[in-house]
Amino acid sequence: MLFDSEEDQVADRYFGFVNDVVGVMALSLAATALQFERPAPFAVIFLVSLFVWALSRGGEYRKIAKRYLLRYQGFWGFLMLTWRLIIFLIGFLALIGIMLGVVTKNSIYAALPFL
Repeated sequence: MLFDSEEDQVADRYFGFVNDVVGVMALSLAATALQFERPAPFAVIFLVSLFVWALSRGGEYRKIAKRYLLRYQGFWGFLMLTWRLIIFLIGFLALIGIMLGVVTKNSIYAALPFL
């Protein structure tokens, strides 16, 4: 892949890691948390662990983040960045929903009646 700048390359690597690795792991851990009788404490543990892991791997990105994010201002920029992190966001929102008691096995079954 060709990049316009080194900042683009750094951001692409970090977003790839966060979305592909951390995001998929967050979804997996959300499904795992739902297997427990009381899933909320496990969702908190998983959420904090993944957040710390994602931050610990972002040192190179944090150095360029302000300059990089300036290119993605406004509504369309926000949508473009959100799309690059969609799996990560879905995984983290699932864990937050479990933590708050909004996402349960029953709520998933109710939302997907064909299953």
